[in-house]
Amino acid sequence: MRVASQPLRVLFVCQWYAPEPVTQPGWIVDGLRDAGLDVSVLTAQPNYPSGRVRPGYKAWALRQDAVDKVPVLRTPVYPSHDRSALGRIVNYLSWALSSSLFGWRAQREADVVLVYSSPATAALAPLMWRRMAGLPYVLQIQDLWPDSVFASGFLPGRAGRLVRSLLESMVQAFYRQASGIVVISPGMKDLLVERGVEAEKISLVYNWLPPETMSEDIPTGAEADLRAMLGLPAEAFVVMYAGNHGDAQGLDAVVRAMADVRLNAPGRPVHLVLVGDGVAKQGLMSLAESMAPARVHFLGFMTRDDLSPLTRQANAQLVSLIKNPLFEVTMPSKIQSVLSAAQPVLACAAGDLARVVRESGAGVVAPPGDTAKIADALVQMVGLSSAELTAMGERGRHYYEGVMKQAVGVDRLAHALSAASEDRRA
Repeated sequence: MRVASQPLRVLFVCQWYAPEPVTQPGWIVDGLRDAGLDVSVLTAQPNYPSGRVRPGYKAWALRQDAVDKVPVLRTPVYPSHDRSALGRIVNYLSWALSSSLFGWRAQREADVVLVYSSPATAALAPLMWRRMAGLPYVLQIQDLWPDSVFASGFLPGRAGRLVRSLLESMVQAFYRQASGIVVISPGMKDLLVERGVEAEKISLVYNWLPPETMSEDIPTGAEADLRAMLGLPAEAFVVMYAGNHGDAQGLDAVVRAMADVRLNAPGRPVHLVLVGDGVAKQGLMSLAESMAPARVHFLGFMTRDDLSPLTRQANAQLVSLIKNPLFEVTMPSKIQSVLSAAQPVLACAAGDLARVVRESGAGVVAPPGDTAKIADALVQMVGLSSAELTAMGERGRHYYEGVMKQAVGVDRLAHALSAASEDRRA
């Protein structure tokens, strides 16, 4: 029983946590702690993304430690993150089982559980505790299951249909038993309501960026000169994309759009700079060589500290996703980075991402995959004055500050947890 004068005790359940290279779980925990909540973490032995347990840890051990003074209980897991469907399934289920058993004591010391639902199987332990001990839990849904699982071609054929049916039944049980559900996009809420979840149970909380990670102004003299680095004319209009070069990003359509003759006009040529790596990069480089060889440029992976000064020298930032029903309810964290940095956006996307850019007035939207419309959008942006581009970026920052920043997200999440804590069963 919680004493009213004590801070709310939250058990944060997530399969991946520091020292694994995941940022959002740590940002959530830090934000809730800063708001005065008493947070502890239940997670697996670190093995993501390589599928090999990190040095100093043991896959089948139970370990209590701390990350930034937050108590962390690590339970056994079958380490795997390869392309094998069986390996991934065993990885997810092994931790769901071990967290259910070895997390029992931790759940007894909590008022409410917050489940980071990626993967969705992380909610199996809280579901069991809910039924056996009455402990309420809130689902924070980052990826819609089973949609996101099968979007990449995971386990096709009859076996895939069987697994999909089982997963649909599983997540519906999670939704029914949850005292609250948090989603990261409006479209995700709409889709859950269509699937029978009560709208009153669902809260919208965008993922946020901690204030310390947001770009700060650096004197121009300290910055590498992006245009000089790439041999671009000073008057070039630079559109930058920084992130994964995968099939889901649909960057090929943007590269094709660069062949439009309007984008190579004297006095204001458009240059596209693609920063990062991924499975589609080699194909993009070949495509660029044939479509716009002198105006599409590639840079490898860069750290945030190295990249930040360069992004501020671009005229606009590109955010792109292919046309796919799942991606229409996806809110990539890149949009928060761009909006918070007050940079104009070229969004080649549909659904929630396009809606945010339109609502905020932070940029121009083009249909994903539509080369002609993307070229039109680029021409539109090039025609804007410096003052108009600056105003566009400032509108994006204002939108971020109003609905996406950490203080807003933490307040909404803490409210959902507090309300759920009142739903404890005897």
